[in-house]
Amino acid sequence: MKKTLSFASLFFLVLFVISCSKDKNPPVDVTVNTGLTASLAGFGSHGGTPSGVTYVLPNNIKVIGEIYGGFPGKSGFVGKKTVEAWQNYIANAPKSNYITHGIGQYVDLYMKLYNTSSNASSFVFPAGLVFCNKSLNDSTVIDTTQSGIVIIPDTVTIPGGDTLLLCLKSFCSNLNFHAPNANSIYTYKVVSNNDQMNRFIAALKGKISLAAHVGDIQSYVWKITNNTGLTAEDYAIISTWQ
Repeated sequence: MKKTLSFASLFFLVLFVISCSKDKNPPVDVTVNTGLTASLAGFGSHGGTPSGVTYVLPNNIKVIGEIYGGFPGKSGFVGKKTVEAWQNYIANAPKSNYITHGIGQYVDLYMKLYNTSSNASSFVFPAGLVFCNKSLNDSTVIDTTQSGIVIIPDTVTIPGGDTLLLCLKSFCSNLNFHAPNANSIYTYKVVSNNDQMNRFIAALKGKISLAAHVGDIQSYVWKITNNTGLTAEDYAIISTWQ
């Protein structure tokens, strides 16, 4: 005897098929962290410190001394705060034996990292990680030294029992603040949970030509931190990058 489906059975069958189809093609997650926020605290000219997930180094990786925003022991960037002056400073800065990691502009972070383990250790400075100038009470005082933010994740490997002299490049998140110098001491704070910053980071994920777009990335960071935000046209341009 031939059986037929009732209207109700057919309706639920269609819903089941649609549901299965959605499960196979989930929406793309454009975030990096959960619990996103529109807060720009600590960015641009906003007071306070950036919000997000607290960052810690692996237990076996120790920072020897301080993290500096300029060549340790050398004179820092002085004079007019312009792109030309900065580039001239970098071009004529004393040579350093620090190994450069990552890409960024204006905020270079110099640190000595010691691996207490007898085995080689690898860890990541994640995209969105913010370094702020160290002060006695930076939760209430508006610090006028530029903070640095890592936009492209960078993996660092240190041999067992060895010390690495590392220069981690990062992008400036405070356009109108002054550049760091050799006396600027930094500390890593959080992996930002700002919604715009996370969307921007996600848009750059997987692209291999970002070193050729450092200036553009810096401009986009400033657009976010200065309340302007990125436009659909900005994201269309980023989508053309390789």
